[in-house]
Amino acid sequence: MRLTRSRLAKGAALLATAVVAGTTISSTAQAVSGVSPVPSGTYLFTAKIQNDLGACSAALVDPTWVVTTTDCLTSGGQPVVVGPPTRPTTVTVGRTDLTATGGHVMAVTALVPHPSRNVVLAQLERPATGVTPISLGAAATAGEQLMAAGFGRTATEWVPDKLHAGAFAVTGIGNTTVTIDGSDTATSLCKGDAGGPLVRVSSGAPQLVALHDRSWQGGCLSETETRRTATEVRVDDLGSWISQNTRNSYVALSPAGALLDTRSGVGATAGPRTGAVTTDFQALGVAGVPATGVTAVLVDVTAIRPTTAAYLTVFPQGSPRPATSSLNASPGETISTTQVVKVGPDGRLSVYHQGGSTNVLVDVRGYFTNSGGGGLVAVPHTRVVDTRSGTGTTTGTIPTNGSRTFTLTGGVIPAGASNALLDVAVVDAVSGGYLNAYATGGAADPTSVMDYAGGVTSQGLSVKLSSAGQVTFVNRGPAVHLVISLEGYIAASPAEGADLRLTQAIQVVDTRANGGAPLKTKGELFLNLTGANGIPLNAMDGALISVTTISPTTNGYLTVEPDGIFAYTNPGGPVVKNPSVSNFTAGHLARTTMVVTKVGRDTGQIGDGKPGVIRILNVSSGTVHVVVTLHGWFNKPAGRAN
Repeated sequence: MRLTRSRLAKGAALLATAVVAGTTISSTAQAVSGVSPVPSGTYLFTAKIQNDLGACSAALVDPTWVVTTTDCLTSGGQPVVVGPPTRPTTVTVGRTDLTATGGHVMAVTALVPHPSRNVVLAQLERPATGVTPISLGAAATAGEQLMAAGFGRTATEWVPDKLHAGAFAVTGIGNTTVTIDGSDTATSLCKGDAGGPLVRVSSGAPQLVALHDRSWQGGCLSETETRRTATEVRVDDLGSWISQNTRNSYVALSPAGALLDTRSGVGATAGPRTGAVTTDFQALGVAGVPATGVTAVLVDVTAIRPTTAAYLTVFPQGSPRPATSSLNASPGETISTTQVVKVGPDGRLSVYHQGGSTNVLVDVRGYFTNSGGGGLVAVPHTRVVDTRSGTGTTTGTIPTNGSRTFTLTGGVIPAGASNALLDVAVVDAVSGGYLNAYATGGAADPTSVMDYAGGVTSQGLSVKLSSAGQVTFVNRGPAVHLVISLEGYIAASPAEGADLRLTQAIQVVDTRANGGAPLKTKGELFLNLTGANGIPLNAMDGALISVTTISPTTNGYLTVEPDGIFAYTNPGGPVVKNPSVSNFTAGHLARTTMVVTKVGRDTGQIGDGKPGVIRILNVSSGTVHVVVTLHGWFNKPAGRAN
C-alpha cells in the first residue's frame, strides 16, 4: 500500500497519547481528541531537535548523543554529511514540558548519518547530565504493543509544548522497518513526531526499538485522513554502529606494536620510500588493536635517516590528504612524532612521503573506542620534571641505557589516572637516540616512545602510569637531560573524563600563508579553535592540536595556553606563564609535536578568556613560522567545575 504522506513532516507537532508513570508505560491510550501529556519526570530521554527547517523528535542514546531520522535535518533530498551541521541545530532533552527550565538546551556539534538507513546521530556540545539515555531493545514482534513518544502535533494543538506518548500494535516486521497501527487505541503519529522513539518496557526499563518515519496521520489536527498506521525505521540492530560512533575513550596498548615498518615489510612492501608516494596499511585487527569498535588510533610516526629533507603525513585511507605534515625530518636524522588519526572505512591508514629515500615506522600506542578505556581531561601545562635542576627527580643526566622513574600524579593529575599526556623535551643530546617508557613495575616496553636528534627535541607523548602514578623512562642514546610538562591525563573510566570529538585534520593557521610574517620575539598568536570549525562557542574545554615550528632563526620554544588575562607591562614583552611545548633549534627546517591544551571558556568569572581561543607565544630572541592543525577536541567532563 503506497503511503500518500510518505514522511512525518518537520514542524511543531505531536502524537495522541497514553499516560505513563515513572518508567512504567501503560498500554491504555486516550482518544486523539483527549490528548494528555506524559507525567512529569517520565520519558526524559525523548528530545526535541530543531533548526531553521523545523522541529522533530529524537532519543538520547548516550550522554552526548541523540538519534533521530536523517530527513529531520535536511530538505529537498539533500544528503546529511558527516561533521558539523550545515545550519545551527539545537536539542532540548530532559524536559517533557518545554515551558519548564529543567533538562538541557544544547547545540549540536556533529552529525553522523547511517550509510543506508534514515537514521542520524547528533552530537551534543556537552553531556546531558541527570538524564538517563535509553538503551536498545530486541526486535519487535508481531502483535506486540509498543509505546511511541514525540513532541509533534496533537488532535487539538498545532504547537504543543508538552511531550505525549501513545500505544501502538505491531503489524509487521521488515529487514529495516516496523509497521504499527494505533487504531485500537485511537493514537496517531503526527507532524513533528518524526525521529521520536518507539519504546518497549522490559523489567521496568524502557528500550528503544525504532524511530518514527512515515505515517498516515489520521486524527491529527487539520488532517482529513482516518488511517492511523505508520512505518518505523528499525534501530534495534544498530547497536554496534551507534556504539562505534558515540564514544571515544582511550585504551593504551602495552607494549606498543608496529603497524608499518618499511625496513622489514611489516604492513606493506619492504623498502625505503622515495619521492612523492602514498603507502596504505592496516590499522584495525593488528598489533593489539581490535578489529571493530575503534574510531582512531594514537601512533608514533618515525622517519628513519632520510637522504634529503623529507616529510610524512598520516591520514585515514580514503580521505583527502591534509595540507599539513605530520612529521618533518632533516637529512640523516631519525625523528618521531605522536599523532591521533581517525581510521578509514576499511580500517586502514595512509602515510604520504615527500623527499629523499626514507624508511618509515608507524607504531600504535593506543586506540579510541566505545568499550572501556578512559575519558580525557586537559590540565594547565605544568612543569613536573627537570633533571637539570632536580625538579621532580634527582639532578643529573640519564646515561646511555640508564633509566629514571617519575611520579606524575598527586598534583594536577589525580591518583588513579591511567595515562599521562606529556610534553617531553630531550636536552643536550650530542647525537640521536630514543626513549622507552612503561608503567613502573610492569613489563618493560622495548618500542621507542620518542626518537630524538642531537641538541634539543621535544614531543607530545601519552605514557601509561602504574597504580602509583609512576612511569619509567629508559634512555637508548647518549647521556641526556629530560624536561617533562603535564598537559592532561586519561581517567580511569569513560565516566570520569570527556570523550574525544574527532575531526578531520583542520589547518587553523599557517603564518607563511599569503606572504605572512613569522612570529617575532615574544610574538603572540591568538587562535579561535571553534567558530569556523563548526564547534559551538563555549562547548570546548580542551583541544588536541599539532604544532609545527618552521625555519626558526634562533633557539627557543613556544608556550600554548588558554586565552585569559595576560601581563603586558614587562619591558621585555609579555610575561611567560607556561612551560615550553615545541622546543626548536636554529637551522632546523621544521619540527611537529602533538599538544593537548585547555582553551578559553566563559564561566562568568573575572579573567575568563574568549571561548575556544588559545594563545601561542614565541619565547626566543628570533623569529619562527608556525602551523597549527586541529585533530580533535573534548568538552568539560560531567560533574567537573568550570
